[in-house]
Amino acid sequence: MKRLLACLLLVIACARTTASRDDWRRMSPNEKTLYVRSLLGHEKAKEQKGGNDRAFDRPPAEYVKQIDDAYARGDKRGVDEVFESLGSNRRPV
Repeated sequence: MKRLLACLLLVIACARTTASRDDWRRMSPNEKTLYVRSLLGHEKAKEQKGGNDRAFDRPPAEYVKQIDDAYARGDKRGVDEVFESLGSNRRPV
């Protein structure tokens, strides 16, 4: 199972980097979670490089639900844009 998830993550990482609203709505719950995990990994990498002003510290399932809720309310933005808006602002140090 872990190998399958690793392969899926690799495919997603190598595939196009954005998903549309329609793409998201066609994804299974597991695919949505995997996609959000890849977005969180990207944000973690940006944080390690010092170039991230938004914090993403909630579990992937919570972001999946919030993206689903945004689309249920009629949001038309791409998944990455919706996800980006869900991060909390970091406080200046």
